[in-house]
Amino acid sequence: MTRDRAQGVTLYALAALLAAAGGVWFVRAAPDRGEDRRIAAGRRTVELLLPEVPLQAEAETMVLAAGDRAERSSPVRGGSYELAVACLGAGRIRVRLSTTTDDSGRAVPCAAEQPEKVEVSVALASAFFMAVSAETEGTSVFRWRLTRVRSY
Repeated sequence: MTRDRAQGVTLYALAALLAAAGGVWFVRAAPDRGEDRRIAAGRRTVELLLPEVPLQAEAETMVLAAGDRAERSSPVRGGSYELAVACLGAGRIRVRLSTTTDDSGRAVPCAAEQPEKVEVSVALASAFFMAVSAETEGTSVFRWRLTRVRSY
C-alpha cells in the first residue's frame, strides 16, 4: 500500500469515527419525548376519577410543579354548578373561586396513590373564575371539572 493510499484510508476512518461520535452525541442530547411515566399514570388516574360527562361545562387536567399558580376563567350560563376536583401528589392544591385576593380558598389534599374527589356546589351568574396554587412537594397532577346541575 502506498503512503498516499494509507493517508486516505486514515482520513476516511477518522471522518467515519467523527460522524459516528456526532450521531451518538445528537441522539443522547435530544430532549425527552413525551411525559414522564409517573405523570402519565397520574393523569390517567385522575381522569378516571373525574371523567368527561354530558352536562360538563369545563374540565382540565393540569400538571403543577411545587409553587406553581394558574388561573382559569370562562363564560357560563347562569345557574347552579358543581366543581369536582382531585389531586395526585404530595401536599395540597389551594383552589380559590373569587377574583378578589382576600379569599384564602379551599385546600384540596393530594394523595400519593389514590386521590379523593372533592365536590363544591357553586352558583354562577355569567362567568367562572378559578385560581389554583400548588402547595406541594414536587410535581402534582390536578384535575377539575365544572358540571351544570339540573334544576327542575
